[in-house]
Amino acid sequence: MPVLNVRRIDHATDVKQALRRILAGTRLRAVQVDPTTWRIEALLAKPPPTRARPATDAGVLATGDIVVIASKRDERLSDLPASISIAGGQALGRLAGRRGLTDVMATTDGAFSTNLGPGRDRIFLRGVADSAFNGTSQSLVSLYLDDARIGYSSPDPDLRLVDVDRIEVLRGPQGTLYGTGALGGVVRVVTAVPDLDRLAGTVAVEGSGINNGAVGGAVEGMLNLPIVTGKVVLRTSGWVETMPGWIDDTGRDRRDVNRTRRTGGRAALRWAIGSGWSATLSGVAQRIDARDSQYATNGLSRATGIAEPQDNDFTSAALTLRGPIGKLEAQATTAYVDQEFGSTYDASILALTLGVAAPVAYAEDRSARLLSQEVRLSDPTARHPWIIGATILHSTSLLDGRFTSVLGNAIAARRDEEDVTDLALFSEGTQRLSSALDFKLGLRAFSTSSHLEQQAPGRVKANRIGVTPSGTLSWHRDDLGLVWLRYASAVRPAGISRTANPANARIPGDELLSLELGWRLRVAGDRLAVHGALFGSAWQHLRSDTVGADGLLGTVDAGNAVNYGIELGGVLTLSQTMIDFGTTLQRAQLTSPSSNTSLDRDDRRLPVVPDISARLAATRNLVVFGLPATLYAAARYTGRTRLSFDPLLDRPAGNYATIDTGATIDRGAWRWSITITNLLDGRGNSFGFGNPFTLATSNQTVPIRPRAMTLRLSVGL
Repeated sequence: MPVLNVRRIDHATDVKQALRRILAGTRLRAVQVDPTTWRIEALLAKPPPTRARPATDAGVLATGDIVVIASKRDERLSDLPASISIAGGQALGRLAGRRGLTDVMATTDGAFSTNLGPGRDRIFLRGVADSAFNGTSQSLVSLYLDDARIGYSSPDPDLRLVDVDRIEVLRGPQGTLYGTGALGGVVRVVTAVPDLDRLAGTVAVEGSGINNGAVGGAVEGMLNLPIVTGKVVLRTSGWVETMPGWIDDTGRDRRDVNRTRRTGGRAALRWAIGSGWSATLSGVAQRIDARDSQYATNGLSRATGIAEPQDNDFTSAALTLRGPIGKLEAQATTAYVDQEFGSTYDASILALTLGVAAPVAYAEDRSARLLSQEVRLSDPTARHPWIIGATILHSTSLLDGRFTSVLGNAIAARRDEEDVTDLALFSEGTQRLSSALDFKLGLRAFSTSSHLEQQAPGRVKANRIGVTPSGTLSWHRDDLGLVWLRYASAVRPAGISRTANPANARIPGDELLSLELGWRLRVAGDRLAVHGALFGSAWQHLRSDTVGADGLLGTVDAGNAVNYGIELGGVLTLSQTMIDFGTTLQRAQLTSPSSNTSLDRDDRRLPVVPDISARLAATRNLVVFGLPATLYAAARYTGRTRLSFDPLLDRPAGNYATIDTGATIDRGAWRWSITITNLLDGRGNSFGFGNPFTLATSNQTVPIRPRAMTLRLSVGL
């Protein structure tokens, strides 16, 4: 009789569904003998996996029988042939004083983000980066909150990671399962599942201080409240946070001007309908208000005539139905997202051109609304596991920019509208070629209709019908690990350029093709788990945001590009010490620059993407005064990179290292922790820009945050 692996099951509501999930990927099935007895039998001659190995809780999980949903069906991480990183509870716990998605990216191989400020950043994976400017181009990485897509042509909303189970980061194009925009990959925030049976709650308080800066803090909490035990539960969380500033404005004699406030909450109502079916209605609302920008022109200071506040208001709602249809697993998710964000810049340099008195402010208000529906059906216990599905996505965005003088005169600057509808059918299935060799084939057929309108050059319509295939050949052994060869692709729809010739304003849609040889292996027993990938990609019609001569952001077709490199990482476990390491070596560059743009012909590197990055972290478990405690230290190096293709806007960035350290101690339900980031108080210019109107005439930098200390106390109720 086979021995079952014990693993976490998040959504099971009856015995049949629980067994189906437990056996997913094991080539076993459960057969009901009578109302209280089930028999486990093999589907194939291959023996079941060995005992479940404990999953390490590092920034990157390389082993273990943890179940992930990155492939849109519950699948063991050890069976998934894809480059994936998992940030779990311990890794998230180290983010005290930050706790945003961009902070997780700093601990993940092959992941980078801009540093424009909370609610304004863009995330890039595996060298697929177009620019550091936050223009109107569709995102290159698809962001998901559980099963709901929460981003399309908007920045990362920077949700505070409260009551989150883990972050799943899929590197490489994911067009087959995730559709348009997933050229670089996918980032999924997986929240804690509401518990139908247990009343529980947590409260946490933080206090933070920055060297040569201000102080701040946060309060957060979670409550899991069964309404009808075993049937209906409400899980809520909320947070209030003040992020301290560290940039001074000598022109207005103000200190720590980039102080930011973030408030929000999330709620999920789950109903176990019966017969294995469940329904979850969830919603999130968050507001970010930054008093000023966080760029500098001299050290940690600058001089402006007016404040440059930023804001991002995010609201989303989703309904997910899930359950069995016979032996199949069905799921339907409907989601709506409303994100409104704005920026203000000192545009006094244009006062004479505009014919108004200085100071002059440029205010830009943007909104992005996204409605999506996905239905999918899978059979994870079949001899040849498969999934099929259909999606409908409708995105609308609006940009309204205007100049305002000190006398109150308003001058319209731009108004951009975009309407995109995407329809798609997708499928993916696995064929077993031998006892150790599998072939997975995926295909997505899509139809995208885009309507884009600007004051200049006008209205453009674009329709595109196509397919994004993927294929993976994988070799696996339960006692050793997994090796795979994967081909994948992804696309973005067409766009409009404000900076090109009006007669040639339409920008073709991007297309990225990728090939990778990846592995996740165990050596020296369970003590060392290594992972990595050799990868190469070809990118056609790379669309890049840039700054026009009028200081307004526009979009250009930069040309074709390639990226090739290697990722190496692993986790070494030595008694009570765990060492987590990783490095990425890559070369991303234009191969045939577009003739319509003013590019630096001598430097074809893609912006934001360093040729080298590396990280090293060590965690030690020990006992202090009879209480369990943890010490950790982490170092990260980010290599040299650039800000823009345009030589007039380009700035050197990167080439800096940071060291973080911290400790936790537990006493029952109480946990105390201390975190120190940028321990050596290093300086470096990160990936970002400040004021687009003075970027070409001033030495703007976005310095990394100085040394900061955070004290945190959390208690379970």
